[in-house]
Amino acid sequence: MSLSLAGALVACASYTPERAVFVPVVAGETTAALLLTREVKATLADGAVYALPEGSLWRRVGALVQGDVYRPLDASLPAGKPANAQAWLVASRGKWLGVYEPARSLYTPLPAPQVLPFSQRR
Repeated sequence: MSLSLAGALVACASYTPERAVFVPVVAGETTAALLLTREVKATLADGAVYALPEGSLWRRVGALVQGDVYRPLDASLPAGKPANAQAWLVASRGKWLGVYEPARSLYTPLPAPQVLPFSQRR
């Protein structure tokens, strides 16, 4: 009985964008670039598909309550809505949890977290 209740609660979970407070990395703090060692794809609840390309470089630029925020260094991650908006990935403990749109201060969680195979570069 409790498993079906838990399943019903998960099915009702909201994956809609929510306002987020971004806290940037402290000025002068340097963070190593992270190299993605394989492509990672995720689909949001609204059908938007994000693909993080193998070999892309990412740098931690701040944090949200939900996790650390990483910006791509060598390409942009289009947010899809509105056109030409950018998105940054939000991750914690090696998993991609959602996307953050800095222009609109919105966080959208992924329906299922994805493992991020990062290796550190300087």
